[in-house]
Amino acid sequence: MGDGGTTRQDLDATLTSYLQSWGLREFHDEVAYYEWQRGTLSSQDLQLLQSLVEHRQGGENEQVDIQFYNLLAKQPLLAVIYSQRFDYFRQIGLCLSPRVASARHVLDFGCGVGILTCWFAQQYPDLQFVGIDRSSRSIEMAQEEANRRHLRNVQFRVSKKLDVQAGDIFDCILSTQALLQSEREPGLPSRDWRTFEREHQRSQQEDLETRTGLNSRLAYCLQVLSPHGRIICFEKTWNLGRRIFFQRALSAKNLFPICDPIPCSYHELGESRIDGPLYELSRFQVPQPYPWNEAPFVGEGETLYRCVGDLAERMSRELETSQDQEIVRGQHASFGPWSFRYGVWEEALAWGLCETASGFYGLLLASEREKSLIAQVFENIGHLTESDFAESLKNGWGVSRAVCGNEPTPGYENHFPSAEEVYKALPRKIIQQESTFSGEKGREMHIEVGTTNTFRYLYWANTFDQRQLILTDEKGAEMLNEYYQESLAATQKPS
Repeated sequence: MGDGGTTRQDLDATLTSYLQSWGLREFHDEVAYYEWQRGTLSSQDLQLLQSLVEHRQGGENEQVDIQFYNLLAKQPLLAVIYSQRFDYFRQIGLCLSPRVASARHVLDFGCGVGILTCWFAQQYPDLQFVGIDRSSRSIEMAQEEANRRHLRNVQFRVSKKLDVQAGDIFDCILSTQALLQSEREPGLPSRDWRTFEREHQRSQQEDLETRTGLNSRLAYCLQVLSPHGRIICFEKTWNLGRRIFFQRALSAKNLFPICDPIPCSYHELGESRIDGPLYELSRFQVPQPYPWNEAPFVGEGETLYRCVGDLAERMSRELETSQDQEIVRGQHASFGPWSFRYGVWEEALAWGLCETASGFYGLLLASEREKSLIAQVFENIGHLTESDFAESLKNGWGVSRAVCGNEPTPGYENHFPSAEEVYKALPRKIIQQESTFSGEKGREMHIEVGTTNTFRYLYWANTFDQRQLILTDEKGAEMLNEYYQESLAATQKPS
């Protein structure tokens, strides 16, 4: 239940209608969106927008950034561009709304055109809101919208220099993607490619805080925050280097989490995104403190991978050497007899193989830690009806019959930080080729190819938390070697 007995479903419906009142539309695919964009904007607006997007540099150039947001603060550009973020506004609005309820005087730092600021003011007419932003045109439009909606509990003002005005004391400060705007800044690098851990170098941290402007923005917020007030912020800090940098900046200002950080998922034109996390902070540590987390977030199913056909059959021969594997069998009118085997290989990979008499082979692989995902498939598959079984093959592997092909493909692939976990668990690795070198901005990178039992692997890692692991069999060895050579050729400073 939400505030005053309002359910989340009711709040969602109200917020959706509110966003639509701004002219925003929700799209679930790029084709429909860009068709609408071309039909809505003039060619002149499209050219100007494209020019500013190309020069904006992810928020690193303040003047270009202000020009960009000044341009967006007019219709129909506003509706067209912010429609891409329709679900973002909805999910963040739903997440923040109950947290605002207990405040009295709220600052929305970096409010833009006031979409969420006006929403909160509309939801909580007894609270007082102030929105500030460095884009003068955005502030003009925000105030126009507040007036049009007859909101008397909100005011907006331009604050390019983050000047503090008399009486500026807030018991709640909101910031959604405004404190850390340098979107291309990767944050703090790890000690080397082998770890996610960061050194505690205060000079490096302070230099980065100054260069990104984070230091001055946090200093302003602390100046206007009441002694017992809260800061609620949601920044683009899913990347671990940015998250650790941001958390250390907050900690250095004696700000403490008063709840577990909350990742927030939303979609942009049909593409799923996980961002944040959302932090709720206070100057005072709660009796049972919430520690800062400097480890990568691992989403459920992140290590899971599927492959089919001849490669799945060939790789299963090695995997089936596992001890204590389990098997369930069944009969299907179209596929004939089928079996699903499940086991753990060398304490490194959990696997499940679906095999049918009609020639279909489907292989599931995951880290040993996520073996429960494949175990769940094993538990469920024996109870499926014939139609559900066929649908399961289609959803699980995208096919309902054998896939045969001569093109080499990965038997397992992981592009997440969790690839390191699987790589370290691989047994009896023999490195055949390896290289460590410096790439863009001095980031250290490492790439190697080798063998693990009868499998071939390629592993790629750098000091900004990117990891990639590919497993295949002997037939895919040439593919991995070519990838290795291409990666070396793309570097500028081999060592």
